[in-house]
Amino acid sequence: MCIRDRRKRAYVRPVTSTPRDITADTSDASLASMAMQTSGTGQEPSRVLVVEPHPTLRTVLVQRLRQDGHLTAAVGKAAEALEVCQDQSPDLLVSAELLEQSSALRLSEQLRCPVIVLTARSGAEPVVGLLDDGADDVLRKPFGLEELAARCRTLLKRGHSGLQERVTVGPLEVHLLLRQVTLRDQPVELSPREFALLCALLMPPGLVRSRQELLRMAWPPFSGGPRSVDTQVLTLRRKLEQAGLGEGGGITTVRQRGYRFSLDILPSG
Repeated sequence: MCIRDRRKRAYVRPVTSTPRDITADTSDASLASMAMQTSGTGQEPSRVLVVEPHPTLRTVLVQRLRQDGHLTAAVGKAAEALEVCQDQSPDLLVSAELLEQSSALRLSEQLRCPVIVLTARSGAEPVVGLLDDGADDVLRKPFGLEELAARCRTLLKRGHSGLQERVTVGPLEVHLLLRQVTLRDQPVELSPREFALLCALLMPPGLVRSRQELLRMAWPPFSGGPRSVDTQVLTLRRKLEQAGLGEGGGITTVRQRGYRFSLDILPSG
């Protein structure tokens, strides 16, 4: 079944070739066709609802999530979200923290579905507060599209059990939700971009990531370039070295390919 507004049929085909209004009408025939295609594979696509007041960001988010095969709709207001979901709740809500006359957490309760909250607030305290108040995950703006897509996939896969909170690589521990890094229990101060870059290199450790991949995973849409990646890798290396992670901070350059976080050169002490 698909979530539909009686006035607007918001869930459309997962992939679109050109940017357009993501709440544009689509026919019952196309929805029925998609249902038959997914039923043939034995796996029904997940329903994701994006609630974001900014129209450009809203469009970009939906187009990326549709690439993963999700039935994705988007609106700008909480009231519109409730209208779209009159017949059936989404499997996942991706929502801006503050909405007109509502909030992401309140909307999640009304729709009875897990929620990834998009917040513009900085610092660990707002993230902790949102998680304590019931958010299943929190992403700070600006964020990379690939990071959002990965968190959506994981949360949809695990249902209400939540995301993996920590990644541990040797003496290095990364707390994904709080965006905190520790080395042998000592904090390592990283900027939001450096943290996103480190997470991209740890998904998974040892895998070579090209500059373009790192841009998609750790930079906001339409920002940055290969030189930005090189600059951020340099500063990240320096900080990890100073924290005691050894020469290069565990990050190696793979000629003509990109970068990887190497387990082999991590110090044991």
